[in-house]
Amino acid sequence: MEDFDVSINGQWLSEIGAQLVSRDIPMLPETEENAVKLAGRDGQLNFGSTYGARPIGLGLFVMGDDYDGVVGKLASIINIRRGTLVIVFSDRMDKRYMAEYRGFISFDTSTGNRLINVPLKMDDPFPESRQTTELREYGEGLEYGQGYFYISDSYFTITASGQTVTVNNDGSDVAYPLIRITGAFTDLSLSDGDQAFTFSGSIGGNDVLEIDCNPSKCRVRLNGQNAFSRSNGVFFALAPGETTFTVSATSPSFTLEIIYRYKYLF
Repeated sequence: MEDFDVSINGQWLSEIGAQLVSRDIPMLPETEENAVKLAGRDGQLNFGSTYGARPIGLGLFVMGDDYDGVVGKLASIINIRRGTLVIVFSDRMDKRYMAEYRGFISFDTSTGNRLINVPLKMDDPFPESRQTTELREYGEGLEYGQGYFYISDSYFTITASGQTVTVNNDGSDVAYPLIRITGAFTDLSLSDGDQAFTFSGSIGGNDVLEIDCNPSKCRVRLNGQNAFSRSNGVFFALAPGETTFTVSATSPSFTLEIIYRYKYLF
């Protein structure tokens, strides 16, 4: 790995003979306006703006004598059939960029085609932390420099109704957590002060309840089976900064995990 390098799906490109020389990442994705024009009415109705996909441009210089071999390896690495690529930059080791090859690769003829410009696009336009907030222990093969960090506010033991826990979203954008409850309770309520998730009935000491707040999923599962009907269908979004949850239940004896990746605007 070089001081200024890029890894795609775990492969540092400098190790195959391609040196990262430039990187083009917009400060923010392009906005998309959601508006409707009504006949006979001046102006328009504005329903707000959202962000579109974010393009990424990589400038790579092919080194060494085996030009065709290096280009062939690059083609294999960014091949669209591989699906979404996990991209990490050596100077931003705590973040990952999820992107796919989109567009047309151009060659700079003034360098003998050794400078290659690779267009990528992030459908989810925001980079995220390489590590989730899931609890990790020593001895799991983690090494310094892998982008992992210590988390102290994602795993809690709940033994009393009305107990509060606080999580800190260290990102700069909203995160949608997976909430995992392992253990026993009857009639659960989990509130962030604005809204409350409820789950009716009892679960046992070895049961696992998962609430997936990802907007594309919004699932409630008990031991891997659909249990949405036992909930009120409320899901949480973690704004940047601290969120305090109040946990209420009859005879609670469980662990509460709030698992997510930090999301970053840039």
